Amino acid sequence: VATSLLAFCLLAWFSPTTAAAGNIHYVEVNGDIQSVIDNASTGDTIQLAAGQYDITTTLDPGGKAVTILGTVDGDGDPTSILDGGNPVDGTSGVRVLICQSGETSTTVFQNLVIQNGYADDGGGMYNDSSSPTLTNCTFTSNSADIYGGGMANEDASSPTLTNCTFTSNSGSDEGGG
Repeated sequence: VATSLLAFCLLAWFSPTTAAAGNIHYVEVNGDIQSVIDNASTGDTIQLAAGQYDITTTLDPGGKAVTILGTVDGDGDPTSILDGGNPVDGTSGVRVLICQSGETSTTVFQNLVIQNGYADDGGGMYNDSSSPTLTNCTFTSNSADIYGGGMANEDASSPTLTNCTFTSNSGSDEGGG
């Protein structure tokens, strides 16, 4: 019985399940988040386990109305960490998130720590003609050569941020947060 229960739990964790609004795709720590996004459909949720994900290429929802959902601890603080790999005061690593395909409020990022991202503009996140929804996200220790260490918004981008925190982000020219 214990083996059957374990097998069921593993199957439930690693395979997509149907939810009211779409499928839920589970991603283990350092799983390929972008591949899961690429294979997701409108209305799907990408559920990230707690832990640090080392991001080596910028995550891009590609215009899809999906939810990238992290986990929280008992106090409601995000425990799913997207790390761009930039060391403190460094000039390496990658931008963590980008929305550049007309994403709207139906593209959702929730319960995430976005940290150590690096780019010319928007080290943590860059929005170009896109207005996603971000809830309970923490942007920390991201940097940009020009502006928007934590987040940069261009070309009529107007993301909705609820309960988001920006700390220790920097931009060499303007706008650390």
